[in-house]
Amino acid sequence: MWIDNASQVDILFYEPYADVIAEIAKNPEYKPLTIGVFGIWGAGKSTLLNLIEQKIPNDKKDKHNICVNINAWTFEGYEDAKIAIIECLLRELNEKAPDSLGKKILNLLKRIDYLKLSTKAARIGAPIVAGLATGNPLFAVLGFTGNSTDISNGIKEVSHAVQTLHDDYLKDEKSHSDESLVNNIRKFRDEFEKTLRQSAIDNVIVLIDDLDRCQPDRIIETLEAIKLFLSVTKTVFIVAADEKVIQYAIKKKYPPIGGSAVNLDKEYIEKIIQLPIYIPELSSKDIENYLMLLVVQEYCSKDDFKKVITDLRAAKVRISEEIIDLVKLNEVVKDYIPTDKKESFAETAEIIAGVKGIVSGNLKGNPRQAKRFLNTFTTKRRLAGLYYGEDEISLAVLAKLLVLQKLNPDLFIELNEWNKRYSTINEEYQQMRISLSNEDSLNNNDDRFKEWKVPSIRKWVESEPVEIEKFRLDRYFYLTRENLKKVEIDVSTLSMEAKDILTSIGNSTRGNFPKIIENMKKLSTTDLHDVFKIILPRIAEAKIDLQLTSEIFTAFEEYREQIISALRNFDGKIKMSSIPQLIRMRSSDRKKIDNLLDFWQNNGNIDSNALSQIHREEAKR
Repeated sequence: MWIDNASQVDILFYEPYADVIAEIAKNPEYKPLTIGVFGIWGAGKSTLLNLIEQKIPNDKKDKHNICVNINAWTFEGYEDAKIAIIECLLRELNEKAPDSLGKKILNLLKRIDYLKLSTKAARIGAPIVAGLATGNPLFAVLGFTGNSTDISNGIKEVSHAVQTLHDDYLKDEKSHSDESLVNNIRKFRDEFEKTLRQSAIDNVIVLIDDLDRCQPDRIIETLEAIKLFLSVTKTVFIVAADEKVIQYAIKKKYPPIGGSAVNLDKEYIEKIIQLPIYIPELSSKDIENYLMLLVVQEYCSKDDFKKVITDLRAAKVRISEEIIDLVKLNEVVKDYIPTDKKESFAETAEIIAGVKGIVSGNLKGNPRQAKRFLNTFTTKRRLAGLYYGEDEISLAVLAKLLVLQKLNPDLFIELNEWNKRYSTINEEYQQMRISLSNEDSLNNNDDRFKEWKVPSIRKWVESEPVEIEKFRLDRYFYLTRENLKKVEIDVSTLSMEAKDILTSIGNSTRGNFPKIIENMKKLSTTDLHDVFKIILPRIAEAKIDLQLTSEIFTAFEEYREQIISALRNFDGKIKMSSIPQLIRMRSSDRKKIDNLLDFWQNNGNIDSNALSQIHREEAKR
């Protein structure tokens, strides 16, 4: 199994990025600095942070660099993420910094106590704190609306904090009449900067991971903590996140002002992140190579796998245009796979090599998705052995079916329905496969297998084993039965690209329709499928502008039948203003639109005048 954690081995060949970022982070000329390491979920940001940390000497003997690794997600449950992350940084510094800094850092931690008290005061209510300050909290409590237990506990907590703070910290101040929250923020920043400036440390490098897993408010609080409290002389913050998630958090926290064209999210990020570094999505070729390397990783020791990566790096495989085929792979790993695992490795490598070209285009350039696909295959393989015995299932067929389930869940379900009618052969699948191999069939208006004619699905059909109509697939579908039930799309699980498309459709104006179509064409097969799952019901309810529907109909031939089905469910009267859009659609596919118009006429959705107008306009063309 491949654990979905940050890797300690540079299987993604990110070391050049780590070299550049570590070099910048250690340069004293660039302080203070905040670097954004931006990439989609699962792109390998945590792995890159690990590589950066490995390149920064980090112990008490090295008085020049201190590297602190903070996971922002661990502060999700805190009342105030700003205070939590500051306190965490100080405690990490206290552990890693030279002993001479210890006392100064402890003093800073005491000031954090005051900031925490201020937060507590705001939560419980200023009247209670005011009462405590005058020595008579009872009067304040009378005006406090809340549970009596909460009030009692709150008074005890704040009272204890005030006394502790006074005994340990405020008594050392010459005057604390101006000890406001704002003043303490300023004092903390000044003292933090002074502490670092007077130390022998050259660089405090703070790695912040998993910020994009936090709730929007926590994301903003963490960024504000960096900017307002911590970004001082000698500090570098390296924040790893999906930039689109941060943009979403900013938009939610600071909604656009009506009529304003200002991109507040972009300006906000630019204000905090001085150096954005974008991790590019892996290409299909990269994903194919990555899948094969994951197979190697499963079959050799950690030390030997590092040697494999070193050999491949020396051969510059990562930056070449070549795909690692089986011959090349076997040549590289022949000395690293244990003898007792060679046969199993050869079988698995051959199976994955057979499907990697199909599945790679569907994994969105995402290493995490590649791991999950292999983990699913490995799990189902083991279940097959336990249920039926290792020789009763074709692993190649199993892998091929898992790829289809990922490419198009609806076709996966349709294949299961065909399999239920299996006699001596799966006749419907065979008809579909032969139809796809016949160019005349591809170019005619036969809609029976339209969805199977999509290029990615055709490639899947043509992959080995080709003639799966000869296999009774009951056992395979039993192993994957959790995927046989049609479920509503959970919008929260969509990729950011799919979410962006849906947002743009929801906020569309006729001027940006071409841009929407252009972006939809860039979606992966899975994302496009998910988007259509959501917009087809809205087309049926006439909640999407018919002009946009007509453009989608023209651009996506493989979804025309589904769009027609949605339009057949339209319950209303076709307006004369819709005629130009229907004419446009009719010019793309006359047969489908004429059938739709006949259906509408029979159901009273369109009158004869509108039909005549459509035919007259068509005749002019």
